[in-house]
Amino acid sequence: MGNSVNICRNCFSELNRESGDLKCSVCGWDNSREQLSEALSFDTVLNYLYVIGRVKSMNGEGITYSAFDNTSRRMVEVREFFPVSIVIRDKKNGAVIPMDNCEDEFSAYLEDFRNLSKTISRINMVAVVCRITDVFEENHTSYAVYEYVPSITLRRFVENRGGRLSWNEVNKIFMPALTALGSINALGISHLGISPETLRVTKSGEILITGFCINASRVVGTPIIEEMYAGCAALEQYRSNSMCGELSDVYAFAATIIYALTGQLPNEATRRAENPRLMITKEAAKDLPSYAISALANALQVEQGGRTGSFERLRMGLTSSSTVITEIERTGAIRKLPPINQDIPQNKGLPPFVWLIASCIVTLVALLIIGSVWLKDSGKTFDDIKNLFVTESVSSEKITVPEMTNQNYDEWKEKADNGELDFKIRVASKEFSDTVAQGDIISQSPFANGEIEKGETVVVTVSRGSEKRTLPEIKGMTFAEIAVVLTNDSFIPIMVEEKSDDVEGGYVVGYKDAKEGDSLSYGSEVTIIVSTGAEE
Repeated sequence: MGNSVNICRNCFSELNRESGDLKCSVCGWDNSREQLSEALSFDTVLNYLYVIGRVKSMNGEGITYSAFDNTSRRMVEVREFFPVSIVIRDKKNGAVIPMDNCEDEFSAYLEDFRNLSKTISRINMVAVVCRITDVFEENHTSYAVYEYVPSITLRRFVENRGGRLSWNEVNKIFMPALTALGSINALGISHLGISPETLRVTKSGEILITGFCINASRVVGTPIIEEMYAGCAALEQYRSNSMCGELSDVYAFAATIIYALTGQLPNEATRRAENPRLMITKEAAKDLPSYAISALANALQVEQGGRTGSFERLRMGLTSSSTVITEIERTGAIRKLPPINQDIPQNKGLPPFVWLIASCIVTLVALLIIGSVWLKDSGKTFDDIKNLFVTESVSSEKITVPEMTNQNYDEWKEKADNGELDFKIRVASKEFSDTVAQGDIISQSPFANGEIEKGETVVVTVSRGSEKRTLPEIKGMTFAEIAVVLTNDSFIPIMVEEKSDDVEGGYVVGYKDAKEGDSLSYGSEVTIIVSTGAEE
C-alpha cells in the first residue's frame, strides 16, 4: 500500500500531504481522528492481508473496521468478535482476553460467531446479502471479512426521497430481500436486527442486507450488551429465554416496510403489548392495496401466536389479493361451497347479459363467504384488521410537529414529561457529530411541520458531540473535581499518585502522557497525576 501515513484510513485513497490537510478529498474523512480506545490500532495487519483502518461501527458483539485487502487491492470491512462487556484487549499485542469468570461465555459466543460467519459465507450466491469473503482466527478471537459495497442506510434513502416511498417502490425493492430472508431462515439463521439501519440501499437502488450478529446480542438476558432496534424488535426479544427466530424477523421486516411507506416506525413492541394499534392514519394507508394492509397487519401481530408464520406466507400476502382464496381452498370449508367457475347458463328467456350479471353476483357472494370463513378461522374480523392498522381520522386530533433539530434534547424531554407538549419524545440513537452540539437533536421523525396524532411519539437522534474531545485545564483542582469535568466530557479519569514539592497533597499535578489542549477520542482513558505532598 505504500506509506500508511499518506493513506486515508477510511477509503485508503492517497492523501495530499503537501496541503497539510488531513481531510480526505475523496471521502471527506478527517484523518486526524484517533482510533477508539477499545479497537485495534491503525495499520494493524491481520492474516497477513488486511490493513486495519478506522472503526465504522461497534455494538455489544464486536467491532467493524474499514480495511484494505492487499491481495485484491480493494476496500473491505473486517468484523472482529469483541463482546466488550466480557473481554478486554491486551494493548501490547492486540489480543482479546476474557474477563475473570467469563471464559465459558466467551468460548460459547465465539463459536456462535464462527458458525454464523461460515454459514453466511456459504450463501454468497444470494445477491442481496452482504458477502463474507474470508473467515479466520487471530488475537484469540475470530474475524469475518465482508465485501465492501457503496450504499446508504434505508433510513437515509427514505429521507432523501421526501420521507416516504410509494407502494410500487416498496414492492419493487423489498421483495428480493424478503425472498432472501426466507432462504436464510430456512438455513437456521435469524437476523433479529432487521431495521432501516441494517437494510441498506446500493447505488443501483437495490436492498442490501447487512448487520448480522449472533442471537445473544439481539435479545435481553445475556451477558452481551443487547442491540435492539426500537419499533422493529419483536416482543419476544424483550423477554428472557423466549424463542426468537423467523417469526421475529417477519415482524421486523414488516415494521421496516411500514417505515418506508410512512416515514415512521411502529411503537416499541413493549408498548404495543398494551395497545397493539399501529397508529398509522388512513391518509398514509389509502394508497395501499387492501391485501397488503391485511398482510402487514398480520405480520405485525404483537404475540407470536397470531403472527404470520414465515416469509413465504408474508410474500404471498404482499404480492396477490388472491392469496386468501388460495389458502382457503386448502381447508374443508371451501369444499362445502358450490363451484364458482360454472359455465354461464344458457338463454332461457332472458338476455345473455342478465345471466352474466347474475353469475358475477353469485361469484362475489361466494368470495365473501370464503373471506368470512378465513376471518372466522383466524379469529379476526374485518374491523379487527382495520382497527389494528389505522387510526380513525374522525376520532383523533392532529398536531403539527415543531422544529426540534439543533435544540437541546433534555429541555424538550422535560417539556414532554411535564405535559407541556401534546406528544411524547423518545431517543432512537445517539451519534457523533462535528456540527451538532452534544445533547442537541440531530434529526427527528416525523420532520418539522409534519402531522401526527395527539399523544403520539416523535423519535429523535441525539448528538454525542464530536468524537474528538479536548483535555481541559486542571491546575488547582482536586481529583474529585476534575473527575466530574472529565466524566461529563465522556473521558474515563484514572488517578495515580506521586510526591510533589510544588503541589499541595490531594491536588492535581497534571496529566500523565498528555497535556491540556490535547485532543483525544470519545471514551478515552485519561490518567491524572495527584500529589501526595512533598517528600519528607
